[in-house]
Amino acid sequence: MSKFLYSHMTFEKDDVFNRKPFVESITKLISEWGKEIFSENDALSISIDSPWGTGKSSLIGMWSNYIDDSPKYSSYKVVYYNAWQNNYFDDALRPLVYELQGIDEGTKMDGFRRRSIELAQALEISDSNILKLMATRSHGDGNGYFDGFRKINQACENFAGSLEKLVPAKGKLLVFVDELDRCRPNFAVSTLELIRHYMRVPGVVFIFTVDLAQLTHLVKTVYGFDTDAWGYLRRFFNISFKMPMPATGKYVDSILYKSINNNDGLKQVQFTKHMAKMYEFFELPIRDIEKITTNFIIFYSMNKVAQDPLKPKNLLRLTIYLYFMIIKYKHPDVYNGIMGKEGYHIEGDLVAGKYVLARKYCGQGEVKDLLRTLQGSKLWDEETGEKYIAEYLLPEIAPGAASVGAHIKDAIALFAEVGW
Repeated sequence: MSKFLYSHMTFEKDDVFNRKPFVESITKLISEWGKEIFSENDALSISIDSPWGTGKSSLIGMWSNYIDDSPKYSSYKVVYYNAWQNNYFDDALRPLVYELQGIDEGTKMDGFRRRSIELAQALEISDSNILKLMATRSHGDGNGYFDGFRKINQACENFAGSLEKLVPAKGKLLVFVDELDRCRPNFAVSTLELIRHYMRVPGVVFIFTVDLAQLTHLVKTVYGFDTDAWGYLRRFFNISFKMPMPATGKYVDSILYKSINNNDGLKQVQFTKHMAKMYEFFELPIRDIEKITTNFIIFYSMNKVAQDPLKPKNLLRLTIYLYFMIIKYKHPDVYNGIMGKEGYHIEGDLVAGKYVLARKYCGQGEVKDLLRTLQGSKLWDEETGEKYIAEYLLPEIAPGAASVGAHIKDAIALFAEVGW
């Protein structure tokens, strides 16, 4: 079975976004499905909808351990299936069945394996192959032709029955399907179809963590761009939930102060508030925030300001570096325009020959004020650059730079994490 990267995570030590109540509510619903809550056959399929990079996989890790550690769910079994890791298969059935084999051993699993092979073989028979095969065996009454269909239907029923036997007594079998929205369109749609047609059995709960907007694009790629993709997906999911979005400041705190001492000057001036404000302005997803914050930690820790109490003026200076880190990461064309004398100069709220730089790309007034002060040649002017570096930046970082623009570029490049 594949190793799950987030299998070590728990709500007790890793739930920086306070998502445990969200999971507790859904798990309670799952436990009541088929008892207090009735459905057509007690099968249940749930989607947890959230954009890429918002912590869906880590949520699964904490959720799985919550199930394992809760006495009231002691009879539950959990399977994790990363669809994207198996995206290279042409056959969507085999990798999913392989993960399900990790549930148990014994005669039930032996039967499940046999029925899985029978189903796989049945699904490989196309209509044309059946016609050719049965035409040679039929005695003219057509019974051979329909015998082929009966065998396929029987294989499907046998497989579903063997899967249902894997459901623990007085419990549920939870199957987390992760990163389906990152797969090739045909593989993603095939996975949905397989689950819907062959694996919807009582007691089995499929939980998809996906970006539904992205998944609709995959559906349209397969079935045509005029397809009602939302309507198509509604047939697969009994219930859809939006994952609670995190409080940015709390998340930044969790990253920053794992790496920097709690008594550090950054905490004294509540610098994470400034970071969170800028991240929210640029609407950055969690993974981008993590990446940029990690680069900032490297940048901060490797210069002299990290060893001394943080002076109030340095708060503005560090904000400037963070601003350019974000711009370089998210909008490299704008970053290169600012650094490359291409006319990104603030004039009121407008930019000469460009698009509202101050309004669109300046998350805080201090940054806007700095760029306004440095507008024109001062950002690159080597004669006056030294003066502005000393006044607005940290001169000990990249001390060889002669202009403000060169200083910022050298400083960010010098302390950037590998893989920037």
